[in-house]
Amino acid sequence: MREKNTLIIVFLAIIISGCKNPVDEKKKKDPNEKGWVLTWGDEFNGTGEPDNDKWDRPEYNRRNNDDGPDGWWLKEDSYLDGEGNLVIRAKKINNRNYDKDVFDYSTGAVRSFGKFEQKFGKFQIRCKLPTQPGWWVAFWLMSPSQGNVDGTGEDGTEIDIMEGFGWTDQINQALHWDGYGDAHQSDAKKVTLQGIREGYHVYTLEWYAGEYVFYVDSLETWRTNAGGVSKVPAYVKITGELSTEPWAINEYWASDPKRSIFPDYFLVDYVRVYEWK
Repeated sequence: MREKNTLIIVFLAIIISGCKNPVDEKKKKDPNEKGWVLTWGDEFNGTGEPDNDKWDRPEYNRRNNDDGPDGWWLKEDSYLDGEGNLVIRAKKINNRNYDKDVFDYSTGAVRSFGKFEQKFGKFQIRCKLPTQPGWWVAFWLMSPSQGNVDGTGEDGTEIDIMEGFGWTDQINQALHWDGYGDAHQSDAKKVTLQGIREGYHVYTLEWYAGEYVFYVDSLETWRTNAGGVSKVPAYVKITGELSTEPWAINEYWASDPKRSIFPDYFLVDYVRVYEWK
């Protein structure tokens, strides 16, 4: 009888443990598997240029400053490092080939313009912020119709999923609509997260028909429908930017690049875009 009771106890233990395992495994699953289907992305494997089928690299004077150094986008400042990263580099350059100024700054940029766009879904990046002051990096979405002026963002909104810096633990998330002129409107949320400049972190936007929901790692940081949620597709942008104008070099934004040791780097492990199943 004792042996029979022992067998019963063992059998019950197996059943109970079997009931617990599915719950434990569910907790371990990637949250992206819960109803989201991957539609587009890049793991940034290889070396040299980013995948031309997914990205183009704009090149022009992004941040013109008539009173001092400019902030260019140059193709040479976005590349794959062979270790699974897209690198966005900021550097000081001898600008004789570009402009009359003796010295300027340049950063890298990639975008999926003309190659991929999507309306609604989950947009995610895993990346490591730069270490130097004086410039900022961003993961954002843009619709060509953002410049339409009708009082709402429903016909196109710039969606800044993440704007980050090398000198502060502050992360900026923002929406811009009705162009960038006198009619421009915007809303933004700033969050300070201790240690955000250490290692890699994941920044996510869930874009629904009625609201935007922003996350840093697993933390929800902002939920909004400011401007009226955009109802048109947007393409993906990963950029560095640098300006020496007063609005950019103060303690509110990027700080002064004169304090920096360049080159400096923004590392991107992956970008993934999902649709709701």
